[in-house]
Amino acid sequence: SVPAEFRAILAEDEFDGLIYFPSFTDTCLEAGGPTYFEDLQGMIDALDPYDEVREAFEVAIIGEIQKLFFDKEGRITLTGAFTKHADIDEYVTFVGRGDHFQMWNPALYETFRDRARTMARENRALLRRPRKPAKDE
Repeated sequence: SVPAEFRAILAEDEFDGLIYFPSFTDTCLEAGGPTYFEDLQGMIDALDPYDEVREAFEVAIIGEIQKLFFDKEGRITLTGAFTKHADIDEYVTFVGRGDHFQMWNPALYETFRDRARTMARENRALLRRPRKPAKDE
């Protein structure tokens, strides 16, 4: 079952389901609502129409997209090829990523999360609060 907080955000797009595709960067599934995918499509459209990188994004994202609709209990059924890509069997870990979310095999996510935490800790100096303008500016 998709957690209620994720379903609530998807409902803001007036879409009773989710759109998803196999991640081309990690062993997980990328998911979101129509707005997220319109943004992705816009980024792809901004590339040169004859660029092979654009073609790669079209194949890896647009060509793989599937729509799933929630049942009355907020559940979805993932497809075989996608679950194989993400090595998802019985349980799924949902991970919010701002404008979208990911679905992971719980054990694979733990490994990914641990690496991400290490990288974040090593690079924490890069996070800076925006400078507030002085009152007389």
